[in-house]
Amino acid sequence: MPKQEFPFPMPNGWFCVTRVGDLKNEESKSFIFCEKEVVAFRTKSGKVSVLDAFCGYCGINLAISGKVDGETINCPKHGIKWNIDGTCAEIGKDGMVPQKAMEVETFSYPCQELNGFIWAWHHLLKEEPYFDIPAINGFNDNDSKWGKEHHYEYHINTVLQEIAENDVDQAHFPKVHGSPSLPETEAIIDGIYRKTIAETLMSPNNDSVSEEFHVADPTMFTTTFTRESWGLGCVGLHMVNLPKGVNEFGGEFIMINASCPVDNKNSILRWSMRVTKDIEDELGMAIIDGIANGVLDDMPIWDNKSYVAQPLLCDGDGPINKFRKWVGQFYSDPLQAR
Repeated sequence: MPKQEFPFPMPNGWFCVTRVGDLKNEESKSFIFCEKEVVAFRTKSGKVSVLDAFCGYCGINLAISGKVDGETINCPKHGIKWNIDGTCAEIGKDGMVPQKAMEVETFSYPCQELNGFIWAWHHLLKEEPYFDIPAINGFNDNDSKWGKEHHYEYHINTVLQEIAENDVDQAHFPKVHGSPSLPETEAIIDGIYRKTIAETLMSPNNDSVSEEFHVADPTMFTTTFTRESWGLGCVGLHMVNLPKGVNEFGGEFIMINASCPVDNKNSILRWSMRVTKDIEDELGMAIIDGIANGVLDDMPIWDNKSYVAQPLLCDGDGPINKFRKWVGQFYSDPLQAR
């Protein structure tokens, strides 16, 4: 049987374009976002915009040739200036561009800066945002209990749904990641929001942890692992009750997975992770390193996987069909967009 490609269009929702710190004032960058080339730029005053890369007047690629000038980005061919909302700010004073060009717009994606990332809203039918992503504790404040923020980026050869399904496929944890137990999972769903709470047994020196981060006391421990999803683009994770020493618990771990569909075969994951300072020196780094490396175990599977519309599931596989029903709300009928 030939490999079956993923059959659905780009999902709707908030997706990560880049990190806040990677776009400086009066700078523009090119990105592929949900199969479209876009230009992200920051104005002189610090405002962020994500526009269709191609000038609405004559199709010049602003991501390649455009220049940020004050509060606008300028088309190099005719000197037309575009506001952050995609409206035309100025057509030039030499009379070479017709006045009617002031009515032209370049498509603007709703965007925001939150949790250390720049997010843009994608909807196949260009509908306005109908849900929000929240500010996640530990990534938007100066709470002194948290240690250094660690950043990771992965380019994955599959779609976001396949990546997200991995988290509900409980049977793969011991086989692929060497987890000592299957997580006991409880799922809560409220519209676009999905939350799972798992009690799981962890080994601080599991197979994914680099030797340099192995801890002196490899005793396994039980932790509560909470995962929250707002659509397919934003996932927050929180582990509590991590050991701080002999018979002493209370350490915490937090993470954001900010994702972006590139096209129907590729995705980008941008992760930020932190632990509380009381476990940062040893166990915390083992946890961060193990999670960062764990995705590398999944990548060969994703690279060569065929999509199965109706998989034959067993009890240990987890609620994959229920998950797919939840995910279905983020797709527009592709026929509607033609």
